[in-house]
Amino acid sequence: LTGLCSRRRGLSSLRTVDSGIMRLALAALSLTLPACAAFTATPSAFAPSRTLPLASRHAAPLPLSTLSLSASSSTSKLPHHKQALLPPATSFTPAPKDGDIALKMSSDAAKPAGVNKLLVGFYFLAWYVLNVGYNIYVKKTLNVCPLPFTFAVIQLGAGLIWLLPQWLSGIRKVPKPSESDWAALKKVALFHGAGQLATVMSMSLGSVSFVNVVKALEPIFTAFIGVMVTGVALPWQVAASMVPVCAGVGLASVSELSFTWGCFGAAMLSNLVYGTRAVLSKVAMDGSDKGENMDSANTFAIVTLIACVYTIPIALVLEGSKIGAGLQAVKAAGWTWTKFVQMVTATGLLYYTYNEMAFLVLGSVAPITQSVGNTIKRVVVIVAASLVFRTPMTPMGIAGSSIAILGVLVYSVVKGMYPDPPKKKLAEE
Repeated sequence: LTGLCSRRRGLSSLRTVDSGIMRLALAALSLTLPACAAFTATPSAFAPSRTLPLASRHAAPLPLSTLSLSASSSTSKLPHHKQALLPPATSFTPAPKDGDIALKMSSDAAKPAGVNKLLVGFYFLAWYVLNVGYNIYVKKTLNVCPLPFTFAVIQLGAGLIWLLPQWLSGIRKVPKPSESDWAALKKVALFHGAGQLATVMSMSLGSVSFVNVVKALEPIFTAFIGVMVTGVALPWQVAASMVPVCAGVGLASVSELSFTWGCFGAAMLSNLVYGTRAVLSKVAMDGSDKGENMDSANTFAIVTLIACVYTIPIALVLEGSKIGAGLQAVKAAGWTWTKFVQMVTATGLLYYTYNEMAFLVLGSVAPITQSVGNTIKRVVVIVAASLVFRTPMTPMGIAGSSIAILGVLVYSVVKGMYPDPPKKKLAEE
């Protein structure tokens, strides 16, 4: 992988900066394996006790979200000295996503004890760098070979390169889902795969910066779909906090110089699919028999691999006849086959590992800290992509993007203050 970052003579200063970003991305990638091993060797928020019934382990129904992460604490109103006497509990709630993302989880404890600050700093750095690297590598590959569905499938399947060595070596325990859990995971994987197809398609049709701004609407989709499914109205405070996000995305869309309805539609479809997945997973995965070693990381691994299997036929039908032309485009662009394979492999590894880092961040800090970090990460991705691809942005576009991103942070904070009512309470109502 380090060969991907070798410099070539005659590169411009911008390309040199880009090369530095890629070097840092792959350096972080090479360090994530031992970091994961160090993290999983100690108790964390990802390993709730299985000796307790489900209702006592979780304050809310169990959802699988797309990597969008937010949570509320059921013990946050207690004095700190009393909170310390309580065992950490894990709750799952649909929340703003990091966009590729993913599966968002939260700890009811304010912060896991004994977390090394230096290690937490590495998690954040790796999360940012890997996410930036993923967006840049994907866009560069799509610019040369426009086969978004094919690359989406490869990215979902590339997780095996990351997972198999860990499972075989014992660094990570091999997941053994129960029969009922398999059925639930298959349903969630269907939406996970569709969301990834739509996301990569949107990136092939528009700028990375604009796609990330539109993707900021995902938590809004999740919230409204949840209302339609459960019939429970949102608190007015939560509904009001959505206004800046919608206004900011609208302003950014109107002023986007490279706006296309195809890009906007694909990004919105991704929001719809991922939002639906987050809501339906609360029902599909609400069971006490989860199997063995089915923590959040392994659950995400299984869902991603099943999604890969689901999306293979779709990619073959839609792009099977175009693969030859795509490979000819790679040759015409002057890329060697070695470089092409390296780029495609890197996008898959970066996709999986940046989600892995998102889990480690969420398990190491308080929910509000993660929300702030997620907002900063989105800004970093937008700025880095704008610099690398020299994406022009109007003052109105910058203002709209800023309003939308800050709006997501406000929504995350307000959502944490007014969480979804527990399942038992919903049933009584």
